[in-house]
Amino acid sequence: MNTSRIFTVTKNNVKRNKWLTISTILVTAIVFTLTSVFISLSILTKKTVDYYEQRAQVIVFFKKGTSEEEIFTFRDQINDKEIVDSIEYISQEQALEIYRTDFAENPDLISTVTADSLPASLEIRAKDIDGLLEVIDAINKAKETNPNVDEVMYFKDVVQNIRTLSTIINIGGSILVVAMAAVTIALIRVTIGFNIKLHQEEIQIMHLVGSSDKFIRTPFILEGTFYGLIGGLLAALLVSVPWALVINYTRNSDFSLWVTQMFTDLGLPFLIQFNLAFILIYFLVHLISGSILGFFSSLSAVKKYMKE
Repeated sequence: MNTSRIFTVTKNNVKRNKWLTISTILVTAIVFTLTSVFISLSILTKKTVDYYEQRAQVIVFFKKGTSEEEIFTFRDQINDKEIVDSIEYISQEQALEIYRTDFAENPDLISTVTADSLPASLEIRAKDIDGLLEVIDAINKAKETNPNVDEVMYFKDVVQNIRTLSTIINIGGSILVVAMAAVTIALIRVTIGFNIKLHQEEIQIMHLVGSSDKFIRTPFILEGTFYGLIGGLLAALLVSVPWALVINYTRNSDFSLWVTQMFTDLGLPFLIQFNLAFILIYFLVHLISGSILGFFSSLSAVKKYMKE
């Protein structure tokens, strides 16, 4: 096959119907933008759930004057190896160090707090979020007979809410993306089909002069692949460029500090700093995905309309 001729025909097909080409690319870009956003949200919520599950899920605070021996007795009472992953004892002195670290930027608060004003505690981590309820029940039962327990704090509701949000995002996003992808596939098929009908006489002549089916079909398949490729590229730009602008514009602000801390805790620091490897992978995924969607959409159109 004459490669240069194939690319020339493909370019002419794309240029001949400018408005249809633009609309096809824009719809493809919107689909991939939505897909990228919802996949990113799904990953973020999954990372958030994992983060909270890995933290101390239950904290038991003890009243002032409670001895370490009494605290350790309570610890042994609730330490069920089947559901408890770890139990860490935080003394008043350790609590003061943690407090000083958390409020290092506010010396006025640090100066007014001493170890005696902070309670000792036990930080209990369940093996998984599903076993957390059993841990809380065991603590509450032990608390009924132990007057030294002051307060019980846990993150069950937070994790469950994040899980619910994650499920909603995954289901809603999947439905929306599938629907939009179907629209894109249909639009690319219509575009390619329209071009095939437009070149009907030319295709018949090419058949008569002995051109192979592969030579005739390839420009239309490349045309659909081009639509998906450009749509994927635009989607990557529509997501990454605004995000980079927000990060740079808010640098050194309270929002930036909060976002930096959050993504660092979640193990995603490359989202708030320049990372060439991540950028290349991000764009390649969009380009490859768009090309594959465009290729199979146009291939389907060619098989259907060429028969007709």
